[in-house]
Amino acid sequence: MTPNPTPRSAGFTISELLIGISLSLIVMIGVLSSYVFVARSYSRTIGFGASNQPTLEGQGRRALSYLAQDVEMTSAVSSPSASDVTLTVPRSDGGTKTIRYYYNSSTTAATVSGASPTYSVTVPASALARIDCNANTELTLHGNLLTCVFTYYDNSGNPYTTYTNYLIGVKQLSLALTAQTGTSANGTLTQVYKIASPRMVFRNKSLLP
Repeated sequence: MTPNPTPRSAGFTISELLIGISLSLIVMIGVLSSYVFVARSYSRTIGFGASNQPTLEGQGRRALSYLAQDVEMTSAVSSPSASDVTLTVPRSDGGTKTIRYYYNSSTTAATVSGASPTYSVTVPASALARIDCNANTELTLHGNLLTCVFTYYDNSGNPYTTYTNYLIGVKQLSLALTAQTGTSANGTLTQVYKIASPRMVFRNKSLLP
């Protein structure tokens, strides 16, 4: 009687293992590439920079909110320009305080100072700041700015095209901003964000006779 041959153990050959490992690596690379693409798209959408800053939209809303509140109470305007304006705002104790809005268009931080009241603060690069001159404090309202333009109007809404000899006639103000964050090097560069305020009225400011 011929004995039955010994059955071979089930398993994979080296060639089959190599093929399986190769296919697994291809799948893992595909999943990883999809993850990186989604992460970059998410970064572009929310506009986060390296420091995990607030969104550009959130910064824009905050800047316009602060400005609108100050303009509503302003009793006097001084030193208006396309990038800088100083407002006199009443305090709760019956006095006044000086609030300055300053846009630093340079790529480095700038020291901004003044007298009566005396103050000296640092404004970050490419940023719009609200400076409380009496308290000598600076609040960065918006960073990563490409442009920041203040426009001034008379009581009828006609814009002024020059910043000379019209101060007493300024009755309205608007602000327009553009901003962008991220870098093209790592694929996080956002689209240019734009926001513009309506004309804000200086309700407490005297009119030009």
